[in-house]
This record gives sequence, structure tokens and C-alpha cells, in this order.
Amino acid sequence: MSTRPLSEGNRLQRAYARWAAPHYARMAPEMREQVELIDRFLYSKRGLGFWLGLAGALVGTTLGLRQSGMPPLAALGLATFIWVAVPISLLGAWLSPGKYNLTTLRRKLPVILILAMAGGLTGFVVGHVVRHGSLDWTRLFDVLWRGLGVLVPAVIGAAAAMLFLGWGVAQTRRQILERTVEREKLARERDTAARHAAEARLKLLQAQIQPHFIFNTLAALQHWVDVGDPRAPGLLRTLTAFLRGSTELLGRDTVTLGEECEAVGQYLQIMQARLGDRLCSEVHVDPACADRRLPPGLLLTLVENAIEHGIAPALDGGTVRVDVRCDAQGTTVTVRDDGAGLAPGWQDGTGLANCRERLRHHGSGHGTLTLQALDRGTEAVLHLPETA
Repeated sequence: MSTRPLSEGNRLQRAYARWAAPHYARMAPEMREQVELIDRFLYSKRGLGFWLGLAGALVGTTLGLRQSGMPPLAALGLATFIWVAVPISLLGAWLSPGKYNLTTLRRKLPVILILAMAGGLTGFVVGHVVRHGSLDWTRLFDVLWRGLGVLVPAVIGAAAAMLFLGWGVAQTRRQILERTVEREKLARERDTAARHAAEARLKLLQAQIQPHFIFNTLAALQHWVDVGDPRAPGLLRTLTAFLRGSTELLGRDTVTLGEECEAVGQYLQIMQARLGDRLCSEVHVDPACADRRLPPGLLLTLVENAIEHGIAPALDGGTVRVDVRCDAQGTTVTVRDDGAGLAPGWQDGTGLANCRERLRHHGSGHGTLTLQALDRGTEAVLHLPETA
């Protein structure tokens, strides 16, 4: 079915659209959408079959009534009423099922029966005049009296049948709408549950980022305190600042690169105190990148991995270099070390697995993290597209 509005169609469609516009304006949005959809069907090539079928039903009913002895005009009028009133009534029941409830039917049934009787009597009188050429009251009442036994039940039965047919259509439509609403409700509940589960999982992942080096650092600090090492106060101050800052950052959904780099700087100071001359570090951050956002702990995890798995195992230590650059396409963070390198058959540990998981849930989900072995050491490249 064409989605083009009737106002952009052929001459007939445009004329109908102009006539229907004020009627559309008075409808509720949901009903208007359905009515416009029906109109687009009826006034398209696909709707031609409906009009041909309606014309055939109208002609067939008229001929059938004529064969029963009904005058031509009366037969045509009754056939037109049947094949126009019935579809309109059923369409109304389909579009506004709420108006067809038992309370409304009980209230309107007497009025409908009275109108149906009035219409039947009027048709009877018109048919009598057409057949006899004049209004003969004596003959009319005589025929009417003899025909009441058929006319009244027929009119009442037809009116009641049409009314309850509309009620049946409305009931069907109401059940469909209720099931649709129920499905939408269940879908929303599933989406909400999935979102809550994802959020809970992300919170768990962020909680797991707390670097395990803290325990090693506390052990080293305890030893320095015990032996009176003058490095202990400085390490304690740096560790306190790091814990206070990183705990606050990891409680957020995203942080800026400037905030993340500040935590990385504190971490490097702590590790410098622990490893001494075995660790060198270089951090280069493009000032334009400071406000770019990323999940908390990503850069910190990459730097921690570089030291724990690259520098710490190397007998002569090494250097960790952090380079952060950004442009219109996004932000690229490179963490490179010249330490022990990747072990044969290595696989992502908890930290890298968490990083990849949170990248999938960040922004558009198009962020990437790649690791590669160098001639000496390892390089990790984190790329965050601008849309992320």
C-alpha cells in the first residue's frame, strides 16, 4: 500500500483529501492514523476491488428485491441503505470499540428500534404509493395490518442484528487492542528488566576495576612504616588521594579524559615509589582532548596492565608511554611499554574483558580496544569515535 498522502495524489485523491481534512482534524491521533490508512487503501488502485464488489452487491441486492415485487426506487433505496449503512456501522465499531458496550447498547436500543420501525413504515408507504399511483389510506391500512406480522419482526430483527453485529466487531477489536497493549506492556517490562540488568552488570564491572595493586601498595607501605622508611608519608598521601579520586570516578557512568589522566598520574606516582628506578613514565595528552568522555577506569586499566604485566616482570624494568590525541573522527589513546611483552597464547584477563564489555555499552558501542606485541613490549590502542 502506498504511503504517499492523498493530498499528493491524483485529482480525485486531492479533492477527497481537501474534503476529509477538517474531519481528520477533529479525530484523536490514533483514530486519524487508522482512518487515513483506510482512505489511502480505498482511493488507490488496490481499493478498486472494494468499490467493484460494493457496486456488485448493490446491483445484486436491488435485482433480488425487484424480483420479490418491490418497486425499483424502493428496492434501490433499501439496497443502498443496507450496503452503505452496514459497512459504515461496522467501520465505526472497529475504529471506536469503546462506544459499543452493553450499557450504551441498552440505552440506544429503543431509539434504534423506533427509528428502524419508522424507516420500515416509511418505505412501506412509499412502495404502496409507487405501486398504486396514489395514497389510498383504506387499502394502505388494510395491507399494513395484514403485513405487520412480517414487517415488525423483520424490521426489529434486522435492526437488532445490525446492532449486535457492530457490538461483536467492537468486542473483537477491543480484545485485539487489549492484547496489543498487553504485548507492549510486556515488551516495556522486558526492556526495563534488560536495562536494569545491564546497568547492574556495568556497576559490577566498574566495582571490579578497583586495582589489585592497592593491596600490594598497602603491604609495601606497612613495611616502610615498620622500618621507618622516609618514603612512607609521601606514599600514604598519594595513595589516599588516589583512592579518594578513583572511588568517586568509578561511581559515574562516564568521566572526562582530564579526570582519568589525573587518576593515572597518581597511580604512576605510587608505582614509581614502589618500583623506583625500574619504572619510567611519559604522559602526553592533547589539551583539546581533556573534555572528551569515556567510561571510568579504561585508561587506568591499560596503564596498570602495562606495569603489572610488562614492566614489573622485566628484570631491568622499562618505560610506560601514554599518548592521547583527538580529532573530528574521535579520540585515540595509546599505551605502550617496552617491558616483558605478551606471553605466548595470552588471553584477555579480567581488566581487559571489563574494558571491552563497557565499550560495548558506551555511546554508540563502536569503541575499539586492540593489543599488539612489539619487538620489545606491548602496545594497547583505545579508539572512541566522536559519536561515542
